[in-house]
Amino acid sequence: MLNNVLLKYIDAYLLIFGEINTHVMMQKFDICRAKASRVFTIYREGRPTNMRYDSSRKCYVKGFVFEPIHLKDESATRFLAAIDTVFTD
Repeated sequence: MLNNVLLKYIDAYLLIFGEINTHVMMQKFDICRAKASRVFTIYREGRPTNMRYDSSRKCYVKGFVFEPIHLKDESATRFLAAIDTVFTD
């Protein structure tokens, strides 16, 4: 279940901010770097055109062809707000 939430989070975060990295995931969900990396791998396997790794910025950036596949019809803003409510620091 957590993987589904993390995959939706990547969709929403990319839609709103245009980039994401493992540090964001680690801080928000209190997961280790290896878990965050695995989730990014799963995400990229499902839709490789949605994001690409920018080594100079050390983050994944939203791809030119982007279609949220996990968020579906949910509002990215509302989803991120709900996550902030549940996963507060």
